[in-house]
Amino acid sequence: MNPAAELRELTVLVDTGRWRETVLDSVRLVVPAGRITALLGESGCGKSMVAAALTGSLPSVARSTGEVCVRGSVGLVPQSGVTAFAAERTVGAQLSERQQRYRGRSVEDACKAAVYPVETLDLLPHQHSSGQIQRAALAAALLSEPDLLVVDEPSASLDRGTAYEVWASLRAYADAGAAVLTITHDGALLAETGYADAMVFMRDGRTIAAGSLAEIRALADPYLLGFFQ
Repeated sequence: MNPAAELRELTVLVDTGRWRETVLDSVRLVVPAGRITALLGESGCGKSMVAAALTGSLPSVARSTGEVCVRGSVGLVPQSGVTAFAAERTVGAQLSERQQRYRGRSVEDACKAAVYPVETLDLLPHQHSSGQIQRAALAAALLSEPDLLVVDEPSASLDRGTAYEVWASLRAYADAGAAVLTITHDGALLAETGYADAMVFMRDGRTIAAGSLAEIRALADPYLLGFFQ
């Protein structure tokens, strides 16, 4: 196994001055190259803070201990795709700028991989549906061809058919050698597609189980099995 990223006993304490909370508690996570690792858990359990740690974007009020090890470049698709773009300029113009900066794949190829409709490139971010702008954010992340791609809720706001296409594209990206970490609630879709190589479950800021779909199901834990219903 060739890890592209690891969290080693990562603890993150957020202290705003008005309240303190341990958001991540001794989290251990390995994201191998060439594989899709799915991170699952209830809302508020710390999944997005894991993404922040891996992308170097922990909030300024956070204090951390443990280790964050990332090898290579990182691309992030945030949970709200609209935050990946400036509000006053078209998505197409911003994707073109990023393509010129990174000199990676073409805008057309990135849009195709992200299942993003090119006929909406001339729209402003807020003129997109939530599903469209999420796929635009995926296209933006793919332009630099990152070694580690972190995708927060890739199938949120998508119909089933489009969700399958997006997951198939992530599978193809991992098969090409990249490490893909997906943060999702959609365990049922993961079970249907079989695209995730490993699943890691979180609860109350801690990682509580990890393994393949078969290994997770064999644990017969009601909390874990609830994500596949």
